[in-house]
Amino acid sequence: MPTFNHRFEDLAGKVTTGTVALTVRQIEDAGVLEILQTPGAALGSWQFLGALLDPAVTTFSFREPLGHAREVKTAVSGLFGRFVARAYATHHLGLTHFVHVRKPPMRLGGMLRGELRRVRGRRGDMPDWVAWGPVPGMAIVEAKGCHDTKGPEAALARAYTQAERGEIRIRGRRAPFKRYAIATRWGFSNPKTSLPMLWVKDPQENGELSDAERDALQVAMARWHAATLLAPLGLGEIAKPLLELARTPFRNRVETYQRRAVDAVSAYTPMRIEGDDATPDDLLLGGFVTPAGPLGPKALSGDDRGLLRRLGIRSAFVGIELGALKRAIEGVPEAPSALSKPTKVETQSDVLDRRSGEDGAGTWVVRLDDEQTIIAPMNRVT
Repeated sequence: MPTFNHRFEDLAGKVTTGTVALTVRQIEDAGVLEILQTPGAALGSWQFLGALLDPAVTTFSFREPLGHAREVKTAVSGLFGRFVARAYATHHLGLTHFVHVRKPPMRLGGMLRGELRRVRGRRGDMPDWVAWGPVPGMAIVEAKGCHDTKGPEAALARAYTQAERGEIRIRGRRAPFKRYAIATRWGFSNPKTSLPMLWVKDPQENGELSDAERDALQVAMARWHAATLLAPLGLGEIAKPLLELARTPFRNRVETYQRRAVDAVSAYTPMRIEGDDATPDDLLLGGFVTPAGPLGPKALSGDDRGLLRRLGIRSAFVGIELGALKRAIEGVPEAPSALSKPTKVETQSDVLDRRSGEDGAGTWVVRLDDEQTIIAPMNRVT
């Protein structure tokens, strides 16, 4: 499992160092979800990541620098930096639901009057994500990837400045949330060996929320997360009412959107996943994805999958557990919020227990590389 030199500054300002590990599969899966949730994006970018790494070393080091021109290095570093940061946040920080920050104010639960806002007087680009996890609670996250020979310190400072531009408010009051800045400096084997570094800054923003408000925020994030994944997968009829449920401030419209979402779910056929590896216990609703883009929710035949394998085109099924989707529609929180509990990662052993392909939000990236994996449609929603 490739490792990064790791530096973690916690909410009290204490700095710890060590190593942290992420598998290529974890980073690639995060890249699949990230590309799908990126507005306007259709192409996949995960297939070539493993081929760029040096198999002779234990660190997450590329064979050689990512391009020669500075603008190419900057562009590729930024993209891979997002993938690594999301994988790290998922598997080490406990964040499960991710939503790309849009033009503020961004509504995070209409009836809750919750919003992600720009901090007054802070100009410039907004952070990458607003996120939620059962342990850290709400979070604002900015990721940076860099190729600076001196290390990621300057990139981390830029990331934190960007993260500081956003805040979460409920009915005008500041909500408690984490601000995460995550910076990656790539390692290379040639022409001169340099070690990969992953630095994190983790301060806490204080605020007050009732238990009901915490649960409502989590439900809103579950709706946003599911909607922004299902729409590009070809399940827009489910995504549209989910987004309306997340944003509407009118109580009398909630039942209407819930009914539309339930009807839309019943119109699609969920998939059953079976295989040698750990697989979801629940049925999944989603669609098939290749590096060329999403193929939609229609099941691929065995011949189709065989052809993709022969051509060396890696494909996957991305889906959301039916139970998690129903809870999001009904407005049932998945787990109690624990915003007061900080999360800290010091060594590579501090990794959350997730099955391969699972992100903790009921979302799965099921690889079709293995012929033993069976993805079959069910005759009806159960």
